[in-house]
Amino acid sequence: MRANTARVATAAVYAPVIHYEALEEKARTAFEVAKTVGTALAAPFVGLAFAVGLPLIGLAVLAWMVLRIPFVRNVALFLAAPFIGLAYALAFPFVGVAVLAWIALRPWIRNLGF
Repeated sequence: MRANTARVATAAVYAPVIHYEALEEKARTAFEVAKTVGTALAAPFVGLAFAVGLPLIGLAVLAWMVLRIPFVRNVALFLAAPFIGLAYALAFPFVGVAVLAWIALRPWIRNLGF
């Protein structure tokens, strides 16, 4: 009768368990109980967040994949150009005032030692 080599190799790697310890029943702390109850109460909302977010994430990934096609990307930029220009036109006065303030206050800030 031959010995199974897999069992011999397994027995050589894992020493046999000689002593078994009885598992002790530990009293649960108030924190462990609160954590378990909190997890049980939050689980449906976590599942709901995934159920609501999955279609949005799927649409975002689909849009990303479609926009990688050069023709579609060019058409999307062509359609978005007026809105991008509007954003620049609205931001220009604020950026201009900030640059003028920076240029005007820079010598004063240097004289203060900053």
